[in-house]
Amino acid sequence: MKASLTAYEWTLLRRDRRAWWALLSLGALVLLAFALNAAQLARANADKARIAQQERARWLGQGEKDPHSAAHYSIYAFKPAPTLAALDPGVEPYVGQALWLEAHAQNDMLYRPQGEAGPLQRAGAISPAALLIGFAPLVAFLLAFGAMAMDRERGTLRLALGAATRPGAIVAAKALAIWAALLLALLAPTTLAAVVLASAQHAFDTDLALRLSAWSLAMAAWLGVLTAIGIAASTFAGGVRTALALLFGLWIVFALVLPRWADSAVERAQPLPSTQSIKQRLTDEAPAFWTAETARENQARLLAQHGAQRKEDLKVDLRGAELDMNERHAYRVFDRVLGDFYGRVLAQDRAYAGWGLLSPAIAIQSLSPAFAGGDFAHHRGFIDGAETYRRALVNRMNQDVMAHPTQHGGAKHTSGAALWAQIPPFQHRPPALSAAWGSAAPALWSLLLWCALALGALWLAARRLRP
Repeated sequence: MKASLTAYEWTLLRRDRRAWWALLSLGALVLLAFALNAAQLARANADKARIAQQERARWLGQGEKDPHSAAHYSIYAFKPAPTLAALDPGVEPYVGQALWLEAHAQNDMLYRPQGEAGPLQRAGAISPAALLIGFAPLVAFLLAFGAMAMDRERGTLRLALGAATRPGAIVAAKALAIWAALLLALLAPTTLAAVVLASAQHAFDTDLALRLSAWSLAMAAWLGVLTAIGIAASTFAGGVRTALALLFGLWIVFALVLPRWADSAVERAQPLPSTQSIKQRLTDEAPAFWTAETARENQARLLAQHGAQRKEDLKVDLRGAELDMNERHAYRVFDRVLGDFYGRVLAQDRAYAGWGLLSPAIAIQSLSPAFAGGDFAHHRGFIDGAETYRRALVNRMNQDVMAHPTQHGGAKHTSGAALWAQIPPFQHRPPALSAAWGSAAPALWSLLLWCALALGALWLAARRLRP
């Protein structure tokens, strides 16, 4: 019985041309956005790989020089865009894509795609996730309005109830038909396209399969919540005009007003320090150059560590040991100052995800980039990986300086290709989903709560239906 009712509702849904064309148009736009994003990301990744190869060749071919100078004129690390960024780029357009790795400094990332884009490109920046979050509510509510409010206005619903059809079966059939239409037109083509893209790039592994599955299930839940809310609101409204106004208002509040309000609330409650203040702290606590007094204190400490009375008695190069001491001091400062800053950014993300209790749009806005690999937690994974690589490079250069003492009157030590080749190429390994989505975890519980509330609303709607 329920299957035949669902098939009947599906037939009625296809006959509603205005709603059907709106659904298909949005589906085509979602698929087009995926194709454009995928092509753009593929070009960007190809450019990054090509320049990275050139940087590697420059590093290996830089000739004879002081190893510490080589650490200063180091190398760029490039951040490859994740495959599923075509679904939801997250913060990718707003954060840097390249990082200059050098001694004494943990530099800011360079080249922000959105910052380099023109006004028209910035205004037209869309993604499948943004379209599904921003406009799927409007289409879902339009379908629910036609299936419930218009049916009641035309008298079709009264005839169905008068034919001894249970109200619960009618509501369930309408919900299943609308949800199936949303999944088939909006979600299934894009998910299939993501599978094809990952397979073509030979990037389809267990982690990516888990990410894509999680993203698709979250979007399916989002579309299901919209379907249930749309049917329930159309049922509770007194008439067609009231139902239309209510649904339109819910779209504005859920998708537009509450996410912006929550973002502002998080900014006010947990403000971030300015970039200038962070840089000033780093300069004050980890200066690139020491004062004469500090240099004397550090030399005395180094002599004591190596059991020497004079610098001429040291078995390591004094300059190299001083450089190594300076770097390791800076590492601790960077970990404390920048680590605290990054932690506060992640705390903002968690706080925003917690506001998903107010709106399912907020919950899916937090979950989508986390599953796709485009949120700040994944971006920090690149920053940490690049910094680990930078420290290994700088430490190796300083070790080579330390191993060739010059305080006995010898010539300044230089190294060449044999040392440069000991530094492996930089390879970014994105964190696994299980290790990087913690900041969005509150959003998952919020979305599950909204699913329960949506089912409860459908149950109330079924109880309210009368012939």
